[in-house]
Amino acid sequence: MLNPSSAWRRLQAGNRCSHATVRSTAQAADNADIPVAAVFRCADADTPSEVVLGQSRGALIDVSTWGHVIDTGALATMEYAVDTLKTPLIVVLGHPHCAAMQTALTAWKNVTFPTGAARTVVEQAISSLTRLGGRIDNADELSAAHVVNIGASLLHRSPIIAAAVDSGQSAIVCVMGGGDGAGGGLLRTCATFGDVQVTGSTLLECV
Repeated sequence: MLNPSSAWRRLQAGNRCSHATVRSTAQAADNADIPVAAVFRCADADTPSEVVLGQSRGALIDVSTWGHVIDTGALATMEYAVDTLKTPLIVVLGHPHCAAMQTALTAWKNVTFPTGAARTVVEQAISSLTRLGGRIDNADELSAAHVVNIGASLLHRSPIIAAAVDSGQSAIVCVMGGGDGAGGGLLRTCATFGDVQVTGSTLLECV
């Protein structure tokens, strides 16, 4: 079992191993063009955004909170991506077997809310649940509904993001990632906001 010291030694060893391999690509990343997307992901997802979306180092701005809680830091980061860096896309990336969504479902069914900061996660997820009248039975269904709600909330809470979407400079795509744990699963588009074309069916499209 890891303790704090052994965990830090493991990270230091990993840093030494990766340092040599990334030095050759660091200059290319420093000179990269505008990031392809800002990805708002759930912190308990087991596959990095770059792997799910097949992108190289530096191509994405990764924003991560547990259960996609939109706090000040997350919102400021996405506003920076859209307004300063002119990033053309925000991807709200959900994932199967989400512990945050399962926690929210359990709280809903048992009428028992957790204490501490986890309560905020549960309250936001239950907000997504109640928008559908509580007709959700499992965490994966709630995750899909939740990413749509989060995409809409970004527009409502940020005039900067809303203006970028309205002008066609940026757009929001809400998706569920693959569920095989290796990044190989195909994305399922749940909603789009703005002028963006996607292949396959979409549950909600707002232009």
